[in-house]
Amino acid sequence: MSLAISLIAPSSVTDDDAVARGIQGLASLGVTVRCPKPLQCPTRYLAGSREWRLAQLHAACDDPETQAVWAIRGGYGAAQLLDGIDWARLAANPKPLVGYSDVTVLLDHWHRHGLPALHGPVVKAAAGLLDASPAEREVLARQFEETLALIEGGIALTYPLSPWGEAPALLSGPLAGGNLTTLASLVGTPAAFSAPPGALVILEDVGEPWYRLERALWQLVQGGALDRAAAVCLGTFEGCPPWGDARLEAILLETLAPLGIPLYHGLPVGHGLHNRPWRYGAIGHISPGRLAVAG
Repeated sequence: MSLAISLIAPSSVTDDDAVARGIQGLASLGVTVRCPKPLQCPTRYLAGSREWRLAQLHAACDDPETQAVWAIRGGYGAAQLLDGIDWARLAANPKPLVGYSDVTVLLDHWHRHGLPALHGPVVKAAAGLLDASPAEREVLARQFEETLALIEGGIALTYPLSPWGEAPALLSGPLAGGNLTTLASLVGTPAAFSAPPGALVILEDVGEPWYRLERALWQLVQGGALDRAAAVCLGTFEGCPPWGDARLEAILLETLAPLGIPLYHGLPVGHGLHNRPWRYGAIGHISPGRLAVAG
């Protein structure tokens, strides 16, 4: 019996054809995709009204024939849903949530409520399994297959990781984090992110100039979000253009300096082609040149 997943559209609206291609891509891996009709009821730039998206999320989680709930894309809008989610209802039939980018806020709160959360590729990206180059299809197939394995029970994964500046050769802690801009936008709200004690906080972003990355990280630092973190581990920063002669390494090290926590980089996680999945809250082990996560 193939793995069955239910689609949700918790954030921005997206092209229906792109979703259809993503569904075909998942089907090529043997996944049974359960998609509500209609999946989207566009409201402004959102996939639907707040009430629409909440109803869809609850229905997907209630579905007894699905093993996971998977977001079609990020964008904006997931934070609007938090105070309307019936967490007791979700806990009665717990299912992993898969997504990233704007879905970061849902992953964090999913985990807070004891539910499994996977930071991984969105459904729309699975279209590349059909029409990308052979080399890109191989990369995409690996990350979707790893995501499916995590949904089904977990596998041990190893990722490349290198220090920026002075950093311990060995370090362990629970994985948390996600999209930097999304997390920064929550500072000062009831949904604000706070790193668990000893956390290895993974951060990634897309399309933000370096000064905006500095501003977002400064906001997290000053808001206390990273006070209990053991380290910051950087994923990709796709399409984030330089600003003058500044070096991103120096900017981020300087911003983190008040906390005295180390900085690592090189994780194949984030926007763009390389977006390998990781389980929120899983214990990661940093050693020279890599991050290992037990299954």
